[in-house]
Amino acid sequence: MKPVSRRSFLKGALLTGVAAGLRGGSLSGEEAPLRERPRVVDVQGPLESALDVLLRELGGLGRFVKEGSTVLIKPNMSFPNPPEQATTTDPALIRSLIARCLEAGAQRVLVADHPLRSAGLCAELTGIRDACAGIREAHLIVASQESMFQRVTLSGTRQLREVRILRAALQSDVQINLPRMKSHGATTVSLGTKGNMGLIWDRGIFHGSLDLNEAIADLNTRIRADLTILDGSRVLTAGGPLGPGPVEQLGCLIGGTDPVAVDAYGISKTRWYDRAFEPHEVSHLVACHGRGLGEIDLGRVEVISQRVPAS
Repeated sequence: MKPVSRRSFLKGALLTGVAAGLRGGSLSGEEAPLRERPRVVDVQGPLESALDVLLRELGGLGRFVKEGSTVLIKPNMSFPNPPEQATTTDPALIRSLIARCLEAGAQRVLVADHPLRSAGLCAELTGIRDACAGIREAHLIVASQESMFQRVTLSGTRQLREVRILRAALQSDVQINLPRMKSHGATTVSLGTKGNMGLIWDRGIFHGSLDLNEAIADLNTRIRADLTILDGSRVLTAGGPLGPGPVEQLGCLIGGTDPVAVDAYGISKTRWYDRAFEPHEVSHLVACHGRGLGEIDLGRVEVISQRVPAS
């Protein structure tokens, strides 16, 4: 395994171990065993520095990324908007995470999302195409063609019986979910668990013939990221998912291996639509928790908060 690079400001920082008992693989369809007290890390500071601290506090990226592995990074790339509008993942964060995956030994890093608008414009105007440019092992997948998806049958679900999932996601060794923190008119927020809809083809039925919140929970029984990192550098607190709307300069990254706990903490981090929301007020998170997919009660979550000064 290649060593992960260290920044001078990190020298002497505390490296905290993380309890064992996590599920391996990102799209296995197996139920994920939950730790008694999942860890969520909240780091404020410049993106690159905050990412290093967050990964250290979760045990290092080498815990997830093994030598020769294929990593799929799933950002928000749905709309042809620059990062300043807080509807898509910051390209600087994506490029930094690609570099760290390669340092940890990844053979290939795939950056993939299914845009809701013009594929070419989304890749260009979000800055994500440029973020991947010049890195031989990084490949941008703008999943705009039905042939890129594979039909998968689900079992034990309540709404969703089958779904077409991006083939590249099914074939990857590691999945890292990298959503922008933003509001959503239909689900209150769009964070990690909701963001998994960007890996499927047939999203229309979620908003039409199915109960949206239960269908999101069904989807998360099949798609579960090994690591979720919320881009909270800027947060669209209303008017989402497309915007425009008020943007808060929150200046943080929030991450962990329990996607429900990460989302629950992200909800509590700021106000949405000019009011505070509790995690149990967000129906798709309640549904995910009810399926045993993660912890929604923040009293049962270990939160590690760090602040990295600007260099």
